[in-house]
Amino acid sequence: MNKYEICVEAKITKKTCAFVKRKTELLSLIHINLGDLKQTMMKGDKKYYVTFIYDFSRYTKLYLLRSKDEAYNMFSKSRKSTK
Repeated sequence: MNKYEICVEAKITKKTCAFVKRKTELLSLIHINLGDLKQTMMKGDKKYYVTFIYDFSRYTKLYLLRSKDEAYNMFSKSRKSTK
C-alpha cells in the first residue's frame, strides 16, 4: 500500500460531528494547524507548514515555512486574500 492509499483510508474512517454548527459568516472562525515536516526534504529549506481552514466555506490555505515565526505573517496574508 502506498502513502496515498493510506491518506484516503484515513479520511474515509473519519466520522463527522453532527452536533457542530457551521459558522454562517466568512472569517468568523478559522482553524489553524502548525506542524513540522520532520524528515521530509522540501525545496527552499522549508521545515514547517501552516494550514488555515475557514469554517464557513471550508476554504483551505497551506503555506510552507522556514521557521515558525513566519506563521503570523502567513495568517495576515491569508486573511487579506480571502476578503
